[in-house]
Amino acid sequence: MRVLALLSGGIDSAVACYLMLQKGIDVEYLHFSIGTQIPSHEKAKKLVKKLKEYNGPSRLFILPHSKLMEILPRNRYTCVYCKRGMLSIAEKLAERLGCDALLTGDSLGQVASQTIPNLRAEDCAVRIPVLRPLIGFDKEEIIAIAKKIGTYEISIEKGDECKAFPRNPVTKAKLSEIKPIDVSWLVEEVKEIKV
Repeated sequence: MRVLALLSGGIDSAVACYLMLQKGIDVEYLHFSIGTQIPSHEKAKKLVKKLKEYNGPSRLFILPHSKLMEILPRNRYTCVYCKRGMLSIAEKLAERLGCDALLTGDSLGQVASQTIPNLRAEDCAVRIPVLRPLIGFDKEEIIAIAKKIGTYEISIEKGDECKAFPRNPVTKAKLSEIKPIDVSWLVEEVKEIKV
């Protein structure tokens, strides 16, 4: 089995990838790169290199986050739209790579986009299964695993952060309020980078 992971560069997604690698699942990586001063894809490269120690070679694909954000509305639903867009692009790439599912580091309730109503609204953007091995973990459990596997120090390195985060993000998304936006064509902008 092969999955395509949405690798953020933070603590959670790297741990989710590790857990799947431990199950013998092949993992490919997609990173939505943020920043120019300290580009986040440099951190993603380090994480993939570290994760390779646990289960052979994998590929890292990147897409500038700004390309997605140019299309999406800026309002209380921005984070939900963003995650829907990321999943939609990832689904198209997964089809090309022959992946069976997507993988995220979502942990219930840690951020606004990770509430049950928001996860439901995000999943409705794709047909492919979305695996969330950390869904019931708390932050301390995730950090403990990250420290054990050597990804924690990489994940906490300073870097540019998303500037599109709304002041008052929605936590109970309603599908009736979400306008369908097709961003899957952005898969043509995805590039593989050497790790």
